[in-house]
Order: sequence, then C-alpha cells, then structure tokens
Amino acid sequence: MSHEQNTTDMDLKNLLAIALLMPFAANAQTDSTRTDTTHKRTYVALSVSKDGAHTYAGDGDSDGIDTFRLELKHRIIRIISTRRGTDSTGADTLEDRLRKARRERRNLFTYWAGIEFGFNSFIAPDGRIGDGPQAAPFLLNNLRGRWVAINIMEQKYEFGSHHAGLFWGLGLEATNYHLSENVRLAYNSDSTWAVPVDDPRYTKNKLRQLGVRLPIMFEFNTKKAPLPSTPDEWVKFHEKKGFSRKGNFHFALGVVGSWYFDHMYKQKYRADGDLHQERDKGDYNLLPYRVAARAQIGVGGLNLFAEYGLTPLFKEGSGPALTPLTVGLTLIGFN
Repeated sequence: MSHEQNTTDMDLKNLLAIALLMPFAANAQTDSTRTDTTHKRTYVALSVSKDGAHTYAGDGDSDGIDTFRLELKHRIIRIISTRRGTDSTGADTLEDRLRKARRERRNLFTYWAGIEFGFNSFIAPDGRIGDGPQAAPFLLNNLRGRWVAINIMEQKYEFGSHHAGLFWGLGLEATNYHLSENVRLAYNSDSTWAVPVDDPRYTKNKLRQLGVRLPIMFEFNTKKAPLPSTPDEWVKFHEKKGFSRKGNFHFALGVVGSWYFDHMYKQKYRADGDLHQERDKGDYNLLPYRVAARAQIGVGGLNLFAEYGLTPLFKEGSGPALTPLTVGLTLIGFN
C-alpha cells in the first residue's frame, strides 16, 4: 500500500471520527446554554492524529463562552458559540447594548430622583425672611422649619446627548412652618390670624402640608461620557462598570408644581407635668397648590437647590402676602 493510500485511509477515518463525535460536542454546548440559573460554560476539544481521534469536555469559566476546538496535524480549528440571538457580551444586539448604555447614562446624569432635605420659610413684602413687621404675627423659627421630599420618578428627553436635556418627574413633600412666637392660630372662611397666648408655653407650634410635586426642568452637564463605539471601548466600558459622574458640574433651571392634599396645625405643650398635643386638620386658608421656580447646582453626586414660590402662601386676601422659600440639598440620590 502506497504512502498516499495510507494518508487517504487515515483522513477517511479521521473524518468519520469527527462526524461521530460532533453530536456529542454539540450536546455539550447546548446543555450549557440551558442552565440559565448558573450560566456554566462548556469547552469541547477534539484531537485528531495518526493514533486516532480523541475528544475532551469540561466546565470552563462561567464568565466565558462556549467553544469547540478541533486539533489537526497542522492547524487548530476553534468554533465559538453563544446563546442564540445574543453576542459574547450577553446583550441581544449591538443596538440593545447601545440602548442600555444610553439609558444608564441618561439616568446617571439626571439629578431629581432621591431624598431631599431642606429648610422652609417665606419672604415678607419687605424682603425679610421668616420675620419682620410685615410678616406679623406669622414669625418663624427658620431653623426648625424643616422640609423633606422623596422624589420617586424621573424621565428625561436629551437634546442630542447627555449634556443638555429636559426632565420631568414625580415626588412627595412635607412642608413645615414652625412659629417662633407663643401664639395660637385661628381662621374663618375670610382670613387667618394669630392670638397671643401667655400660658401654656408651646414647645412646638407649626403648620404642616403634605403634597405631590411635579418638576419640569432644563438640565445641563459638563462631563464627557461618550458611548462606546469600538470593541476596545466596550471592554474598557465594562471594566469601569459603566459611566461615572465624578467631577461632573451640573445645573438645572425650571419650575416645580405642588398640590397639597393634607394640612395640619400642631401644638405641643406641658401642663401639670404632662405632655399635651393638639392637632387640627383645617387648612387655615393656606393655598392648596404651589408653583415655584427651582434652581439646582452641584458637582458629582452633590446637588444643592433653592425653590422660590411664584404663588403666595395664603389664599388671596386671607393673610399676609408671604412668598414661600425653600433651600436644601439631596441627601440620597437614587441613581
């Protein structure tokens, strides 16, 4: 038998061995894709030589991909497979990856959702904040006029990129006006007034409002955060675990509308050694809604804001012409 015939016979045997072993290799890869909970990967190696054909299978890196490797005398053939309809990163398509990255960037560079804390007061007609003769008798203890908001939802329309956009959202707020004088508030359908009280001495004397708030604001960000466009950029993007807003200077201008669904006047005092509390659910002619101009500014995750009322505190003609004012910061951002 000639050398050429020996070679031909060996090639036929090798091809037959490959044909017989390929289904097992395919089954090994298919099983790895069905284990969705563990995402185990399988490698299959097939070696063909003059001694015959040999196959090896085992579990690979759970973060890797399925492979089939065929070793011939002069070359190695490697087949890489992923789940049907996906690429090696786990995203369905490049468009899906870009859409997810764009959404992540948009959310990260929108400064609304989170828990905000601030101080609530008003501006009197003479420009004084929380006191003054034109605010009497509604003089405030500004440091005790605490304001809290939980902003639970945000949506943003970007003008081409994350650098500029218009966002809107939804939140809840609790507004407190803490009176500094020992007075008792009273009201009727026409007006609200205060009655001086000598005894008891109030340890807490405040008006509180609970409401729903909706912002519409133009927002601007300075930090560059381009979307990945090449394989190397995608690798770096995943290594850095996405975008970062560290060092980003941002500011926003717009309006916030609030509708107050709950009002309460609350007083605390001591009498005969016992603590007493009084609550009244009347609205005391407070305006049930508010429109406020809002400005916010910050760097990175820090966000400072101020809201200036475009509507008065009281219904028209029922009390002093006082303009609500709130300043504060975002304690916890949800992005």
